[in-house]
Amino acid sequence: MAQTTVIAGCGYTGTRIAERLRSDQKRLIALTATSQIQIPGVESLQIDFDSSRHTVDSAGDMACVIYLVPPPADGIRDTRIRNFFNRLLQDIPKRLVLISTTGVYGDCQGAWIDEDTSANPQTDRARRRLDAEQFATDWAKRNDVSLAILRVGAIYGPNRVPRDRIRRGITLPPASESGFLNRIHVDDLTAICIAAAHSDSDGIFNVSDGHPMKMVEYMNLVAEIWSLPKIKVSSDPADLESNSHAMRQYLSESRRIDNNRVLREFSVELQYPTAKQGLEASFSEMERAHTR
Repeated sequence: MAQTTVIAGCGYTGTRIAERLRSDQKRLIALTATSQIQIPGVESLQIDFDSSRHTVDSAGDMACVIYLVPPPADGIRDTRIRNFFNRLLQDIPKRLVLISTTGVYGDCQGAWIDEDTSANPQTDRARRRLDAEQFATDWAKRNDVSLAILRVGAIYGPNRVPRDRIRRGITLPPASESGFLNRIHVDDLTAICIAAAHSDSDGIFNVSDGHPMKMVEYMNLVAEIWSLPKIKVSSDPADLESNSHAMRQYLSESRRIDNNRVLREFSVELQYPTAKQGLEASFSEMERAHTR
C-alpha cells in the first residue's frame, strides 16, 4: 500500500499543501474541523479535534503528519494536540512536521533572532504554542518519530491581506516607534512544509521571508497595491486603542527573524522573498479569480 500523509488542520495553508502533494501518487488524508475539502485524489475527513468520536487510521503505513491545527482559544496548554496524538491518531508516523509561531520568542526589542534564541512567550497564545512544541518533542522522542518544528511568521497571500481593515480605517504608530513584522507568503510556506515532510532534518526552523518590516510600512504597501487610503499614524496611545487585542499584542513585540537555517537545511528558494513581490502576486491571483 502507498504510504500515507496526513494533513491535520487542512485550512488556508493545508489546502495548498494538499493540492501540491496529491500528484505524488501517495495516499493523502486531509482532516478539517469545519467542512470537508473537495480535491481530487485527496481523502477528506471532518473531525472534532477536541473529542474522541473520530479516529484516523492509515492502515499502519504512515509516512508523515503535517500538523497545522491551532491550539484552543484559552489557557496556556494545548489540550488539542494531546487529544489528537494520544487518542485520535491510530498509527505512528515516521515523520512529524509541527507548525508553530515565531511568537514564542516574545519581545526581542527588534533584535535578529535565530533558532538558538531562547523562547520567551509573553502572551497566552504563544504559551499554548510553546506547550504544543514541548508535547510534540516528548511524544516524538518516545515514539522514535523524526520531528521538524516550523516557527512561522505572519502568513499572507491571496484572500489573506488586510484590505477590509484598511477600508474601515486603522491607526498605527509611526515606523520609528513600532516593531518589526515578519511574514511568509502562503506559497512559500507550502513549499517549506512539503520540503520538511520529505526531509530527515530534525529540530526547530524559523520560517519567514527574511525581510522584516514595520507594520505601518506593510499596511501602506497593501494600500498602495489595492488603491486604498494610506494608513493614519499617531503616537497617542488613545488613538491606538481602537485596534483589536491581537493587533495590540503584535504592536507590543518586535523581533527580526533569521530564516537562513530553513532555506539551507531544506534547499528551498523563496518565490516571494519580499512583501512587495508576494502582495503583487496575491493581487494578480485575486484579480484573475474575480474575472473568471
